[in-house]
Amino acid sequence: MNPPQLSSPEAMTPAERAAEIAAILTRAVERHLLAPAPHESAVRLGFLPGQRVHTSPYPKEQTR
Repeated sequence: MNPPQLSSPEAMTPAERAAEIAAILTRAVERHLLAPAPHESAVRLGFLPGQRVHTSPYPKEQTR
């Protein structure tokens, strides 16, 4: 995919600027639609769906 060739906005008419914006947005939508669909990883890390794991950065202090 080639990067867009951007012109100086001062040298463009409003219609040319709008057309360039539309072309950039069109390329972005095409990239999104042509991207491979994300798939679930085969590695589940041993957790059931919806199960959360919380860690404590420090051990709990024991009161005496």
